[in-house]
Amino acid sequence: MNKKTSPGWLAVCLASFSAIFFMGCGGSEWPPTYKSTGRVTLDGSPVERASITFHPRDGQNPSNGTTDANGAYELSSFNAGDGAAPGSFGVSIKKFPAIQVDSAPGGIPFDESMNTDAPPDPSLDADPKNELPEKYSAPEESGLSADVSADGENVFNFELTSE
Repeated sequence: MNKKTSPGWLAVCLASFSAIFFMGCGGSEWPPTYKSTGRVTLDGSPVERASITFHPRDGQNPSNGTTDANGAYELSSFNAGDGAAPGSFGVSIKKFPAIQVDSAPGGIPFDESMNTDAPPDPSLDADPKNELPEKYSAPEESGLSADVSADGENVFNFELTSE
C-alpha cells in the first residue's frame, strides 16, 4: 500500500507548528508592574476626579490614575489597575471641571432649530482651568515624588496645600 503525502496536509502541519511556536515562546508583552495606590487630599479634604501621573526618572513607562470621591487612586501603566514599574518618579496632579454632555440613547435627532448662523460661544473654546494649585501640575515644580519598589507596599499619599 502506497501512501502519498498531500501538500495541503504539510501546509497545515507547518502553520500549526508556527502558531504554537510563536505564541508559546514569548514572555510577558509588558515590563513588570507593581500595585501602586494612595490618596490625594487638599488642605486635609479628599480630592475627587484628580488626575495623577507618575513621570519616570529612570526610563520606565509613565503611570496614571484618577481619584475617587475619597481621594483614593490606583495606578495603571499598560492595563487598568496594573500598577507602576519599579523606579523613581516625579509626580504631577491636576483636576479639571467635569464635562457635562447632553445625550440621548441613539443620539439627538436633528431638527431645524439646531441650524443657526450665530457664531460659536467663545467660552466653549476656553481652556479648562486646573482646580488645584498650579505648582502641582508639573513634576519638576510639584515637589512630589515616589519610588516604586518590587517588594514594597507602594502606597503613596499626597497631602496638597492651597498655599
